[in-house]
Amino acid sequence: MVVKYNPQEIEKKWQQRWAEDRLYEVSEDDPRPKWYALTMFPYTSGDLHIGHWYATA
Repeated sequence: MVVKYNPQEIEKKWQQRWAEDRLYEVSEDDPRPKWYALTMFPYTSGDLHIGHWYATA
């Protein structure tokens, strides 16, 4: 279990991993069908309400 959160250490680790995996690179030759997803995530300081359910239904 992590005792103290160190954002600089965590961010450096994951940004390096994402760069190695070429996560942000796009290929125009990708044969998979294109798709677009847009959803509003619940705001963490607000109360959940029925609109959150409709957004993910």
